[in-house]
Amino acid sequence: MQIYQLFKQAMDRHGIQGKELAALAGISQNHLSQFRSGQKWVSPEVFAALLEGMDQLAPGSRRYFCQLLAEEPLAERNASKRLAEMIEAADDDEMEAALLAIGRKWKITKQKSAISDDYSTGFDSAIAV
Repeated sequence: MQIYQLFKQAMDRHGIQGKELAALAGISQNHLSQFRSGQKWVSPEVFAALLEGMDQLAPGSRRYFCQLLAEEPLAERNASKRLAEMIEAADDDEMEAALLAIGRKWKITKQKSAISDDYSTGFDSAIAV
């Protein structure tokens, strides 16, 4: 695939409107349209502005485009594997921050579970009557 096709694919996937992107990049809608269709190329400066604007409009879209360009798999790596790798590489301060984050997450999860249990118990009792 050509760069302009990958760029169009990234815009389409993230729902980026050409009018908004052209305005952010400082080019005309026609120029962007010609680039997206492969009729015209853009300068490196304009291309950088397009990528920046794309990411402003839809965070993650520039990364997606770069993944397409590099022909890397688009699927995220296994989250538990990434987490384990991060823990292995962490220093003491980072481990402390991670443990605090885990504790907060666990507490919130338990609170939501308790609230959910309270509502479901009351609902079941009301139905049983």
